[in-house]
Amino acid sequence: MKKRRLAAGILAAAMVVGTLAGCGGGSSSGGSGGGDSTTAAAETTTAAAVQAEVKEATGEDVTIKVALWDYSNTEYYKTMISAFEEKYPNVKVEVVEFTADEYDNVIVTQLSGKQDFDVVFTKSTPALSALINQGHIYALDDLIASDSSFDSANYSGLVEALALDGNTYALPFRYDNNLIFYNKDLFDAAGVAYPEDGMTIQEYHELATKMTSGEGNDKVYGAHAHTWASNVGMYANREEKFNLFDVETYDNLIPYYNEFLAMQDEGVIQDYGALKSSNIHYSGVFYNQQAAMLQIGTWFINMLCENAEGENGFKWGVCSLPSNEGVGNENCIGGVTPVSIGAYAKHPAEAWQFLTFVCGEEGAKTLASCGIIPGYSSDAIKEIFDALPQTYVNAPEGLSKYVSCENNLLETPLNPKGKDADNIYTEQHSAIMTKSVTVEEGIQQFKDRVSEVLAQ
Repeated sequence: MKKRRLAAGILAAAMVVGTLAGCGGGSSSGGSGGGDSTTAAAETTTAAAVQAEVKEATGEDVTIKVALWDYSNTEYYKTMISAFEEKYPNVKVEVVEFTADEYDNVIVTQLSGKQDFDVVFTKSTPALSALINQGHIYALDDLIASDSSFDSANYSGLVEALALDGNTYALPFRYDNNLIFYNKDLFDAAGVAYPEDGMTIQEYHELATKMTSGEGNDKVYGAHAHTWASNVGMYANREEKFNLFDVETYDNLIPYYNEFLAMQDEGVIQDYGALKSSNIHYSGVFYNQQAAMLQIGTWFINMLCENAEGENGFKWGVCSLPSNEGVGNENCIGGVTPVSIGAYAKHPAEAWQFLTFVCGEEGAKTLASCGIIPGYSSDAIKEIFDALPQTYVNAPEGLSKYVSCENNLLETPLNPKGKDADNIYTEQHSAIMTKSVTVEEGIQQFKDRVSEVLAQ
């Protein structure tokens, strides 16, 4: 089948449940997906928690500084900020934008110079750990305790997951559950049944083999495995069989690496080394219908709504990740986008207003209307996802099933050594996938190196 060339669409604003949301723009990789960029090393000891000052917002005119990435090409940020300024007319928001690729590095450097950012968005929990270790963000516990309108139960355990040493340092803006996305048109053309919840990794491999066809530029791969380390570790992680900070769990990665290396050898997925050297992005592979299946985070729902519609569009669906332990859709696994108050903030009370707005129901509706899963969960948010096919004809029914699970698990929990361990994870993953070492050798090196870091 020849590759299709998809013109990038612009996602129309959708009035779904009460919120008119501008969408489009940047995506989040979440957790270890951010392994393609390296941050400054974290301090080896956790700084004493500095609590944000508890006080009432004065109502006086103030300007808060908000540090984030991809603001210029992400419309939902603008939508949220406009709505926030409308609700709090005395508070103006000054966005300080940095490039996505260098954000983790730059934000550490900026805060090390005591930049007075009132609000700090963070790309992942390892990056958040680095900011905590260096004392660059406030602990929020006193603010949470003093705000009777704030209910952590609306976040399905994610607020508690953003605590370290008994202090909470962020609210969850987004939660990107990882799923298998599949091209229904390709499966229909091949006469093969769609992937389903509850597959084993062996069944996923067999299905990908069935869906592999063609040669050269016309080749369609049965699946696509992006280069992030988490895109292998995620499977054991969702079964609660792998934890980056428990080296005794690392052997549970071995069968998954063996399976992915076999798929690579058979030409069922693209070669890891070729993907890295060519800097091929997973999105183009799927948009151009060069792969029948793709494991990636739920931010891709938004991207598909932008790019899988129109004349060259295609119908697509989702299911939960394969699981050798019989774990169905009850477990979600993904990365969170944390939002914090900077330790050198001039307006912490107004910053708290901003956090609870963008991470609360108002912000969540805007994200959901774009097909992006917020950290905040409610029936209203699930209804928005189920209504997406009314606007995007190729989107599947029943997406709310994958918005929030019984267990929302973090691919990388907060840990003082988070960034260092995550960098090792990325390096060992690369060594295994390029066959510089055997799977067993790579896992043992992984154990040894992380053990040394954790012991420091």
